[in-house]
Amino acid sequence: MERRQPAHPPRDLSDQALGWIVRLNSGEATRADREAYRSWKALSRDHALAAAEAETLWDYASEIGRDPETGLIQPGKGRRRRASRRDALAVLAGLGLAGAGGVWLHRRQSPLPDHATGLAQTRTVVLPDGSRVTLNAMSAIGVDYSPQARQVVLIEGQVYFEVAADPSRPFEVRAGEIGVLALGTAFDVDRTLPGHALAVSVARHSVSVRRLDDAEPRQSPTIVREGERLVIPSAGPVGAPVPQDGSAVAAWRDGIHVAENRRLEEVIAAFRPYHRGWIVIRGERLKALRVNAVLDLRTPETSLAALEGGLPIRVCVVSRYLTVITEP
Repeated sequence: MERRQPAHPPRDLSDQALGWIVRLNSGEATRADREAYRSWKALSRDHALAAAEAETLWDYASEIGRDPETGLIQPGKGRRRRASRRDALAVLAGLGLAGAGGVWLHRRQSPLPDHATGLAQTRTVVLPDGSRVTLNAMSAIGVDYSPQARQVVLIEGQVYFEVAADPSRPFEVRAGEIGVLALGTAFDVDRTLPGHALAVSVARHSVSVRRLDDAEPRQSPTIVREGERLVIPSAGPVGAPVPQDGSAVAAWRDGIHVAENRRLEEVIAAFRPYHRGWIVIRGERLKALRVNAVLDLRTPETSLAALEGGLPIRVCVVSRYLTVITEP
Protein backbone atom coordinates (compact mmCIF):
# COMPACT_ATOMS: atom_id res chain seq x y z
CA MET A 1 0.00 0.00 0.00
CA GLU A 2 1.33 3.44 -0.91
CA ARG A 3 2.33 5.56 2.06
CA ARG A 4 0.14 8.66 2.05
CA GLN A 5 2.01 11.87 2.79
CA PRO A 6 0.29 14.32 5.13
CA ALA A 7 -0.95 17.58 3.69
CA HIS A 8 0.90 20.72 4.68
CA PRO A 9 -0.19 24.34 4.43
CA PRO A 10 1.80 26.76 2.24
CA ARG A 11 5.19 27.61 3.76
CA ASP A 12 4.35 31.31 4.13
CA LEU A 13 1.32 30.44 6.27
CA SER A 14 3.42 28.05 8.38
CA ASP A 15 5.88 30.86 9.02
CA GLN A 16 3.09 33.31 9.85
CA ALA A 17 1.56 30.80 12.29
CA LEU A 18 4.91 30.38 14.06
CA GLY A 19 5.08 34.15 14.35
CA TRP A 20 1.66 34.19 16.00
CA ILE A 21 2.67 31.48 18.51
CA VAL A 22 5.86 33.34 19.41
CA ARG A 23 3.90 36.55 19.95
CA LEU A 24 1.11 34.91 21.96
CA ASN A 25 3.58 33.14 24.29
CA SER A 26 5.95 36.06 24.73
CA GLY A 27 4.20 37.27 27.88
CA GLU A 28 3.27 40.54 26.19
CA ALA A 29 0.25 39.41 24.16
CA THR A 30 -2.98 41.36 24.60
CA ARG A 31 -6.61 40.28 24.33
CA ALA A 32 -6.68 41.96 20.94
CA ASP A 33 -3.72 39.78 19.83
CA ARG A 34 -5.54 36.61 20.83
CA GLU A 35 -8.73 37.70 19.06
CA ALA A 36 -6.73 38.58 15.95
CA TYR A 37 -5.13 35.12 16.00
CA ARG A 38 -8.53 33.43 16.20
CA SER A 39 -9.68 35.51 13.23
CA TRP A 40 -6.51 34.65 11.31
CA LYS A 41 -7.04 30.92 11.91
CA ALA A 42 -10.59 31.16 10.57
CA LEU A 43 -9.57 32.67 7.22
CA SER A 44 -9.20 29.29 5.48
CA ARG A 45 -8.55 25.59 5.93
CA ASP A 46 -4.83 26.20 5.24
CA HIS A 47 -4.71 28.90 7.92
CA ALA A 48 -6.28 26.48 10.43
CA LEU A 49 -3.85 23.72 9.44
CA ALA A 50 -0.86 26.06 9.80
CA ALA A 51 -2.10 27.12 13.23
CA ALA A 52 -2.50 23.50 14.34
CA GLU A 53 1.06 22.72 13.23
CA ALA A 54 2.47 25.71 15.10
CA GLU A 55 0.52 24.86 18.26
CA THR A 56 1.80 21.27 18.13
CA LEU A 57 5.35 22.54 17.76
CA TRP A 58 4.88 24.70 20.84
CA ASP A 59 3.74 21.64 22.78
CA TYR A 60 6.83 19.70 21.70
CA ALA A 61 9.07 22.67 22.41
CA SER A 62 8.46 21.99 26.10
CA GLU A 63 10.60 18.86 25.65
CA ILE A 64 13.65 20.57 24.24
CA GLY A 65 16.76 21.10 26.32
CA ARG A 66 19.83 23.30 26.17
CA ASP A 67 22.98 21.21 26.24
CA PRO A 68 25.21 22.47 29.10
CA GLU A 69 28.42 21.62 27.19
CA THR A 70 27.63 23.08 23.77
CA GLY A 71 24.77 25.54 24.23
CA LEU A 72 22.99 23.65 21.43
CA ILE A 73 19.21 23.36 21.68
CA GLN A 74 18.12 19.81 20.90
CA PRO A 75 14.96 17.70 21.17
CA GLY A 76 14.55 15.20 23.97
CA LYS A 77 15.16 15.54 27.67
CA GLY A 78 18.08 13.18 28.32
CA ARG A 79 20.75 14.77 30.50
CA ARG A 80 20.18 18.22 29.05
CA ARG A 81 18.83 21.09 31.07
CA ARG A 82 15.15 21.67 30.40
CA ALA A 83 14.83 24.68 28.15
CA SER A 84 13.21 27.83 29.41
CA ARG A 85 10.25 29.47 27.71
CA ARG A 86 12.74 31.92 26.24
CA ASP A 87 14.67 29.01 24.69
CA ALA A 88 11.49 27.54 23.25
CA LEU A 89 10.48 30.91 21.81
CA ALA A 90 13.93 31.26 20.26
CA VAL A 91 13.50 27.89 18.55
CA LEU A 92 10.08 28.76 17.13
CA ALA A 93 11.20 32.21 16.05
CA GLY A 94 14.22 30.69 14.36
CA LEU A 95 12.06 28.16 12.54
CA GLY A 96 9.90 30.94 11.18
CA LEU A 97 12.81 33.14 10.15
CA ALA A 98 15.24 30.53 8.87
CA GLY A 99 13.04 27.63 7.85
CA ALA A 100 15.64 25.25 9.35
CA GLY A 101 15.45 22.67 12.10
CA GLY A 102 15.66 23.66 15.74
CA VAL A 103 18.46 21.14 16.22
CA TRP A 104 20.79 23.48 14.35
CA LEU A 105 19.59 26.89 15.50
CA HIS A 106 22.46 27.36 17.93
CA ARG A 107 26.07 26.68 16.90
CA ARG A 108 28.52 25.44 19.51
CA GLN A 109 29.98 28.25 21.55
CA SER A 110 33.43 28.40 19.95
CA PRO A 111 35.57 30.65 17.75
CA LEU A 112 34.37 31.28 14.22
CA PRO A 113 35.26 28.34 11.94
CA ASP A 114 37.62 28.60 9.01
CA HIS A 115 35.45 26.25 6.94
CA ALA A 116 31.80 25.24 7.41
CA THR A 117 28.86 23.68 5.61
CA GLY A 118 25.11 24.21 5.81
CA LEU A 119 22.03 22.02 5.72
CA ALA A 120 22.43 19.07 3.31
CA GLN A 121 25.68 20.59 1.99
CA THR A 122 29.08 18.85 1.78
CA ARG A 123 32.36 20.47 0.82
CA THR A 124 35.97 19.45 0.13
CA VAL A 125 38.77 21.82 1.14
CA VAL A 126 42.49 21.58 0.33
CA LEU A 127 44.60 22.75 3.29
CA PRO A 128 47.90 24.69 2.88
CA ASP A 129 50.00 21.50 3.07
CA GLY A 130 47.94 19.69 0.42
CA SER A 131 45.86 17.65 2.86
CA ARG A 132 42.23 17.27 1.78
CA VAL A 133 39.29 17.48 4.17
CA THR A 134 35.69 16.75 3.26
CA LEU A 135 33.04 18.25 5.53
CA ASN A 136 29.70 16.54 5.95
CA ALA A 137 26.53 18.63 6.20
CA MET A 138 26.30 21.06 9.14
CA SER A 139 30.00 20.70 9.99
CA ALA A 140 32.67 23.23 10.95
CA ILE A 141 36.45 23.18 11.44
CA GLY A 142 39.20 25.55 12.52
CA VAL A 143 42.71 25.25 11.05
CA ASP A 144 45.89 26.09 13.00
CA TYR A 145 49.16 25.46 11.16
CA SER A 146 52.62 26.37 12.44
CA PRO A 147 56.18 25.48 11.39
CA GLN A 148 56.18 22.74 14.05
CA ALA A 149 52.70 21.20 13.78
CA ARG A 150 49.44 20.95 11.88
CA GLN A 151 46.22 21.04 13.90
CA VAL A 152 42.58 20.99 12.86
CA VAL A 153 39.79 21.55 15.39
CA LEU A 154 36.52 19.77 14.60
CA ILE A 155 34.03 22.25 16.03
CA GLU A 156 30.97 20.23 15.07
CA GLY A 157 29.76 17.64 12.61
CA GLN A 158 31.72 15.04 10.69
CA VAL A 159 34.86 15.32 8.55
CA TYR A 160 36.92 12.93 6.41
CA PHE A 161 40.67 13.63 6.36
CA GLU A 162 43.20 12.66 3.69
CA VAL A 163 46.53 13.71 5.16
CA ALA A 164 49.53 14.82 3.10
CA ALA A 165 52.79 13.28 4.31
CA ASP A 166 55.11 15.60 6.25
CA PRO A 167 57.27 13.75 8.81
CA SER A 168 58.54 17.01 10.29
CA ARG A 169 55.05 18.28 11.25
CA PRO A 170 52.53 15.94 12.93
CA PHE A 171 48.87 16.25 11.88
CA GLU A 172 46.35 16.19 14.74
CA VAL A 173 42.59 16.60 14.86
CA ARG A 174 41.10 17.87 18.11
CA ALA A 175 37.43 17.28 18.83
CA GLY A 176 36.45 18.47 22.27
CA GLU A 177 38.71 16.64 24.74
CA ILE A 178 39.84 14.04 22.19
CA GLY A 179 43.03 14.22 20.14
CA VAL A 180 43.44 12.11 16.96
CA LEU A 181 47.00 11.95 15.64
CA ALA A 182 47.42 10.84 12.01
CA LEU A 183 50.03 8.17 11.35
CA GLY A 184 50.12 8.68 7.58
CA THR A 185 46.47 8.05 6.88
CA ALA A 186 42.91 8.70 5.70
CA PHE A 187 40.31 8.71 8.46
CA ASP A 188 36.91 10.03 9.56
CA VAL A 189 35.98 11.83 12.79
CA ASP A 190 32.30 12.11 13.70
CA ARG A 191 30.93 14.34 16.49
CA THR A 192 27.24 13.81 15.65
CA LEU A 193 26.69 10.67 17.76
CA PRO A 194 24.12 10.78 20.59
CA GLY A 195 25.30 11.47 24.11
CA HIS A 196 28.38 13.44 23.00
CA ALA A 197 30.10 10.24 21.90
CA LEU A 198 32.70 10.56 19.16
CA ALA A 199 33.62 8.03 16.45
CA VAL A 200 36.95 7.62 14.67
CA SER A 201 37.03 5.38 11.60
CA VAL A 202 40.17 4.61 9.59
CA ALA A 203 40.24 3.99 5.84
CA ARG A 204 44.02 3.79 5.36
CA HIS A 205 46.95 3.15 7.72
CA SER A 206 46.20 4.13 11.36
CA VAL A 207 45.66 6.88 13.92
CA SER A 208 46.50 7.35 17.59
CA VAL A 209 43.63 8.47 19.85
CA ARG A 210 43.95 9.94 23.34
CA ARG A 211 41.98 11.98 25.82
CA LEU A 212 43.49 15.44 26.18
CA ASP A 213 42.21 15.75 29.75
CA ASP A 214 43.65 12.49 31.07
CA ALA A 215 44.79 12.88 34.67
CA GLU A 216 47.35 10.13 34.09
CA PRO A 217 49.74 11.41 31.41
CA ARG A 218 51.45 8.01 31.04
CA GLN A 219 48.29 6.32 29.82
CA SER A 220 48.95 4.81 26.40
CA PRO A 221 46.97 6.13 23.45
CA THR A 222 44.62 3.81 21.56
CA ILE A 223 45.72 2.82 18.05
CA VAL A 224 42.94 2.53 15.46
CA ARG A 225 44.02 0.67 12.35
CA GLU A 226 42.75 0.44 8.80
CA GLY A 227 39.29 -1.13 8.71
CA GLU A 228 38.51 -0.30 12.35
CA ARG A 229 36.14 2.07 14.15
CA LEU A 230 36.48 3.43 17.68
CA VAL A 231 33.52 4.96 19.54
CA ILE A 232 34.62 7.15 22.44
CA PRO A 233 32.04 7.97 25.14
CA SER A 234 31.86 11.45 26.60
CA ALA A 235 33.43 10.17 29.83
CA GLY A 236 35.24 7.09 31.01
CA PRO A 237 37.68 4.73 29.28
CA VAL A 238 38.30 5.12 25.55
CA GLY A 239 37.66 1.43 24.92
CA ALA A 240 38.76 -0.74 22.03
CA PRO A 241 38.24 -0.40 18.27
CA VAL A 242 36.03 -2.85 16.37
CA PRO A 243 36.14 -4.00 12.73
CA GLN A 244 34.27 -1.94 10.16
CA ASP A 245 33.65 -2.46 6.46
CA GLY A 246 35.97 -0.07 4.63
CA SER A 247 33.20 0.99 2.24
CA ALA A 248 31.21 2.37 5.18
CA VAL A 249 33.91 4.74 6.46
CA ALA A 250 33.02 7.69 4.27
CA ALA A 251 29.99 6.51 2.31
CA TRP A 252 28.32 9.78 3.32
CA ARG A 253 30.55 11.54 0.76
CA ASP A 254 28.34 9.83 -1.85
CA GLY A 255 25.16 10.66 0.07
CA ILE A 256 24.83 7.18 1.59
CA HIS A 257 24.60 6.10 5.24
CA VAL A 258 25.68 2.51 5.89
CA ALA A 259 24.26 1.24 9.19
CA GLU A 260 25.87 -1.96 10.44
CA ASN A 261 24.15 -3.05 13.64
CA ARG A 262 23.80 0.60 14.69
CA ARG A 263 21.36 1.92 17.27
CA LEU A 264 18.38 3.70 15.75
CA GLU A 265 19.24 6.92 17.59
CA GLU A 266 22.68 6.93 15.93
CA VAL A 267 21.13 6.43 12.49
CA ILE A 268 18.68 9.28 13.07
CA ALA A 269 21.54 11.51 14.25
CA ALA A 270 23.17 10.98 10.85
CA PHE A 271 20.04 12.28 9.10
CA ARG A 272 19.52 15.42 11.17
CA PRO A 273 22.06 17.52 9.17
CA TYR A 274 20.01 16.73 6.05
CA HIS A 275 16.52 17.26 7.43
CA ARG A 276 14.72 20.60 7.83
CA GLY A 277 13.32 20.13 11.28
CA TRP A 278 13.31 17.99 14.39
CA ILE A 279 13.32 14.19 14.30
CA VAL A 280 12.33 13.04 17.77
CA ILE A 281 12.42 9.42 18.98
CA ARG A 282 9.96 8.77 21.82
CA GLY A 283 11.29 6.19 24.25
CA GLU A 284 14.59 4.54 25.16
CA ARG A 285 13.51 1.17 23.77
CA LEU A 286 13.06 2.61 20.30
CA LYS A 287 16.38 4.47 20.46
CA ALA A 288 18.13 1.15 21.18
CA LEU A 289 16.68 -0.75 18.20
CA ARG A 290 19.41 -2.18 15.97
CA VAL A 291 19.53 -1.17 12.31
CA ASN A 292 21.23 -2.90 9.37
CA ALA A 293 20.50 -0.89 6.27
CA VAL A 294 21.90 1.25 3.46
CA LEU A 295 20.03 4.57 3.42
CA ASP A 296 20.07 7.68 1.23
CA LEU A 297 20.98 10.79 3.24
CA ARG A 298 19.74 13.05 0.44
CA THR A 299 16.13 11.87 0.82
CA PRO A 300 15.50 11.69 4.59
CA GLU A 301 11.75 11.21 4.22
CA THR A 302 12.18 8.19 1.93
CA SER A 303 14.81 6.70 4.24
CA LEU A 304 12.58 7.18 7.28
CA ALA A 305 9.79 5.36 5.41
CA ALA A 306 12.23 2.51 4.70
CA LEU A 307 13.09 2.30 8.40
CA GLU A 308 9.41 2.24 9.26
CA GLY A 309 8.95 -0.69 6.87
CA GLY A 310 11.72 -2.72 8.48
CA LEU A 311 11.44 -1.87 12.17
CA PRO A 312 8.63 -1.95 14.76
CA ILE A 313 8.24 1.83 14.66
CA ARG A 314 5.79 4.41 13.41
CA VAL A 315 7.04 7.58 11.69
CA CYS A 316 4.58 10.42 12.29
CA VAL A 317 5.12 13.60 10.27
CA VAL A 318 3.52 16.19 12.53
CA SER A 319 4.54 19.13 10.37
CA ARG A 320 7.22 20.14 7.91
CA TYR A 321 9.31 21.03 10.98
CA LEU A 322 8.65 18.00 13.20
CA THR A 323 8.80 14.23 12.69
CA VAL A 324 8.16 11.93 15.65
CA ILE A 325 9.14 8.24 15.82
CA THR A 326 6.85 6.30 18.15
CA GLU A 327 5.66 2.80 18.97
CA PRO A 328 3.46 1.33 16.17
